[in-house]
Amino acid sequence: MVSTRDKKTKRTKSKQAATAEQAADRGTASEAAPQASKKPRRGPVQPPAHPPVVKSRDAAARIRAVAEGSSSLDVRRRLRGLARQVDRGPGNVQRMTLIENAVVACLDEADAAPGPEQLLLCEAATWAVAWMARTRRAGSSAGGLLERLVRTARAAVTTLEARDTRPARFVLTLARLFVDIEACRCLEQPAAAALAEEILRLASPAGAVRLSSSGQIVERVVRWTACRDVSLATGGLSWSDEVESLWAATAAFALRLLGGHGRLLAGAGRLPAHQTAPLVEALLSKGRRGVPKATRRTARALAAGGSEASSGLLERDFHDPASAVAVIRTGWGRRAVRIMVEYRDAVPRLEIAVDDRLLVDGAWAWAVSAGGRPLEAEGAWSVSCWETDRKATFLELTAPLAGGLQFERQVVVLPADRVVLLADAVTIRSQPTGHLNGAAAADPLDYEGSIALAASLETEPAVETREVIVFDTAKRCMVLPLALPEWRVAGHGGLAPHADGRLVLTQRGHRRLSAPLWLDLDPARVGGPLTWRQLTVADTRQNLPPHQAVGFRVQAGLEQWLVYRALDVARNRTLLGCNVSCEFLLGRLKRSGEVARTLEIQ
Repeated sequence: MVSTRDKKTKRTKSKQAATAEQAADRGTASEAAPQASKKPRRGPVQPPAHPPVVKSRDAAARIRAVAEGSSSLDVRRRLRGLARQVDRGPGNVQRMTLIENAVVACLDEADAAPGPEQLLLCEAATWAVAWMARTRRAGSSAGGLLERLVRTARAAVTTLEARDTRPARFVLTLARLFVDIEACRCLEQPAAAALAEEILRLASPAGAVRLSSSGQIVERVVRWTACRDVSLATGGLSWSDEVESLWAATAAFALRLLGGHGRLLAGAGRLPAHQTAPLVEALLSKGRRGVPKATRRTARALAAGGSEASSGLLERDFHDPASAVAVIRTGWGRRAVRIMVEYRDAVPRLEIAVDDRLLVDGAWAWAVSAGGRPLEAEGAWSVSCWETDRKATFLELTAPLAGGLQFERQVVVLPADRVVLLADAVTIRSQPTGHLNGAAAADPLDYEGSIALAASLETEPAVETREVIVFDTAKRCMVLPLALPEWRVAGHGGLAPHADGRLVLTQRGHRRLSAPLWLDLDPARVGGPLTWRQLTVADTRQNLPPHQAVGFRVQAGLEQWLVYRALDVARNRTLLGCNVSCEFLLGRLKRSGEVARTLEIQ
């Protein structure tokens, strides 16, 4: 005898199983679909046997979304007008004629439009024609419109085969909406293959995308996401589970590069929301598999304007040595600082964003010469140290130089203080040989380093001292060359803006050299009381020359920091009454004179 409760349980389970089977048959990406199949899907799914049902409301929404991606005001107006007509429904024959004429106008404009605009116009026309073809009032011209779209898509396949996936969404849309027509169905394979090949080629297993700037990275991930959305809406994913996992990882990586409200940042502020909307909406959609909870929660926090809470969100910092890229964030809130360092090439690339502004964007250039002879890197960058916790993040890169020297580059971030330290150094990696032997070992080292400021920013060097204030509509940051004397009348070298928008630091040293730049990114401190000093470092009661170890004290308002760096070996030394035995130290000076050690690197 079976109880009433048992019967209800069985009926519930049977209903869930039937729902899972229906979801699998439809090829959707619901949570039930993975349970219906025991083996992971390694290859792309088969195209659906029947075209999806396209309702007027859905087609109009798709056309409006396509219109938002256009940079042309005329194109946006034309597509919005087409969306309004489709949204009204078929109506009578006269209304259908008006819609057909609007589609013809879109295709005529597409014939003369540049590549990106042509693809958008054709994609919008595809949704309109797909809806028209399912209505009983479609005119005789619908077939002719489809033939024009097929011709454009066949020409776009050549672009896909050349590793340019910009036409993929249009071609995939046409192939899926008209899957019952052989001429359209055969177009899906080249589009899906081009997308899968690009993701496998550019994405690392950790999710880093091997492109230079954050704008390029986010644009590419958004492109993949938009194609994925079309696939899910028209029958199921068009790529394998392996590619789907890589896409999810790249989506999490792209989130780390976004500012408040999930928008991409530029020098003048946040870019329009539509540029990242496909990515954010895909990560926020419920009932979609393949998106980890931490990624979804982070996307929700960014879309809501940012959150300082860290519970359940992605890790604040990210480093992928295989792709030679690191992304460091002070948090996920609106006022967070975000740094991206890409070091695949001899000249690394650096981005620094604060609040909703991109401050540094471009090559982090460097040049070193000994006795007037340029010293080039003799090998690729390698990571000698990566440390991160809630108090600080430390990244150190090294590259071998000629004559037994080594170039070291450090990035240090203090999240609570909103301070970034960019420190270059020339050290000895082995016993000097060749032209550095004997008297040549005393040849002076000349260093020049520069960071590229965003185009919207201006600089204001102080008149008597060496700090530089960076601003646009407000003060954004203050840059201090710690190894140079505070007053311009003392010493050699300097920190000055260049005509091409770079901030250039020049400095001279002997045997070894340290060239740190202190970036204070807290606007409340910019323009206030300020001073910095180079400290005396002692070893067994002997004052050390600056080519062995350096120390600095920085004061902004009532806040003070201590920086120490050993350039030879880590030994027990003292500076400002503080004992150090590490290679690098950064801490805060208390009112009592003691040092609160924020970061120590052995």
